[in-house]
Amino acid sequence: MFDTTGEIFNVTASNPDLSEIYELAEDFAVAHIRPRRHELITATEFPKDLWQSFAASGLAGLSVPAEFGGLGADYRTLSQVASVLSRNGRVPGATMVFMSHWLISKLHIAGDAPDAIRQKLLPELAKGATTLSVAISEPGAGAHPKHLQTTARRDGDSFILNGEKAFLTNGPLADYFIVLAITDEAKGQKAFSAILVPADSDGFRRTDGVKIDFLHPCPHGGIALGDCRVPAVNLIGVEGDAFIRTSLRMRAIEDAAGAGGSIGSMYGLLSDIAGDASAEMATEIGAIATQLKTLDIIAVHLASMADGAGNDVQPLLELQLGFHQQTQASSKSFAGIMEKLPLAQNPEVEFLYRDISKSLTIAHSAHIARLTKIGQSVLLDPDSL
Repeated sequence: MFDTTGEIFNVTASNPDLSEIYELAEDFAVAHIRPRRHELITATEFPKDLWQSFAASGLAGLSVPAEFGGLGADYRTLSQVASVLSRNGRVPGATMVFMSHWLISKLHIAGDAPDAIRQKLLPELAKGATTLSVAISEPGAGAHPKHLQTTARRDGDSFILNGEKAFLTNGPLADYFIVLAITDEAKGQKAFSAILVPADSDGFRRTDGVKIDFLHPCPHGGIALGDCRVPAVNLIGVEGDAFIRTSLRMRAIEDAAGAGGSIGSMYGLLSDIAGDASAEMATEIGAIATQLKTLDIIAVHLASMADGAGNDVQPLLELQLGFHQQTQASSKSFAGIMEKLPLAQNPEVEFLYRDISKSLTIAHSAHIARLTKIGQSVLLDPDSL
């Protein structure tokens, strides 16, 4: 899908110096995102030339293992690079596109795919010549396992998939989709598997999916599968184990590694509004600055925990919930300051705040359910903390 010709930066798989990676990310944000800030943060489609610049920079292979031509970055490095991109580019939706590419490459393909798929896809992912989308949510159902309906039936050496998926990050860009589908059901219990579906498969069709009014230019689309046949060897991970390993684990690691990008966006917003703030607002500005420094430390720790999480993501989920609540508090502090500033000449600042605040509403019901469960366990055993 992507033409990725261009000069590659001199960071290589054999020379993954972190300071050079961060410098590369900053240079990329300053050269390719910040000058187009207003265009990108209001765009309805992701610009092809921005992806081409991303691929040509060498950043596309950031999370791909070195043996496949990438830089083999861990989650902590991904988080820090996302922070650099968001802080300097100030377009969270652009960072989200790149982070999705990195996370799927690392978590699902390098981590769980069979060797034949790894050999085929990882070199292409490293070059930015292709990308993927994870297809879990469904129209009217969200990602709740009780309501998901997409099925994958074994037929000889194939799976035949039927169903519809929506709200797929990078869906319009992707050449491959990792589809969560029901492969067994007994006594009302669904067993889910993750299956790699190429976009050129028979019975595959793209749909508009569910549109959102923030985080531009990150594209979200949908897919429809009607007797879509793919080889059984396209199974990602263990059959029947995908809801926990592919969905829940992905959410935990995605949120943990994405924390750096969230704080980077807030640092960018603080820089924006500080330029227009009066001396009388110094205390409010200082309060936010110190909040962000604290959150920055937590973001680094979250990403480090993701690197060592294995299959036990519960501690990661719990810390992420605390981080989420504190970022919400910082977002409210920003709102109080912005009400006092004349921002009519800087609409992209308001768009940045919109992206930050609306991002914090994603998966709200899931966050409430987790907080309630934790609270119930503390009420049962007050000394369990």
